[in-house]
Amino acid sequence: MEEERIITIVGSVLAKEGAEFTYAGPDAACEGCKVARVCHNTKLRAGRRYRVAATRKTHHECPLHEGGAEAVEVVDSEMTVVIPTSQATRRTRIVYTPVCDERFCKGYAFCHPDGMMENEKYVVMEVLGSYSETCPKGIKNLKLAKLRHVP
Repeated sequence: MEEERIITIVGSVLAKEGAEFTYAGPDAACEGCKVARVCHNTKLRAGRRYRVAATRKTHHECPLHEGGAEAVEVVDSEMTVVIPTSQATRRTRIVYTPVCDERFCKGYAFCHPDGMMENEKYVVMEVLGSYSETCPKGIKNLKLAKLRHVP
């Protein structure tokens, strides 16, 4: 499955292959910046998690990022989540819905990982195995899997 690369600009600290971030959207400080259209590429979605796939040799001063910012190519990050066993088949497309909303559960971060968008389409990239924690809502037959957003 070919990953779509998006060109954007990130703070120099994040401008390293493999670095991940959740895109927050434009800030008021971006108004009037000559590279804001690249930073906030129309293909980026606020709340979605991205991984830097490649860096470019451009540096820009930036009021938001100490040390400036650099151009990079990003792709959607793969995220580890808990899903029902019925959806846990490699290369299956699913609509993501969190298994549980219990905030004080040990596994809350696996049901609500940073950057996952509820009711959006994802593809199961890899099934990691059974989820061993007991769900406080009594939900059984859960698997840990790596998902990636379907563009």
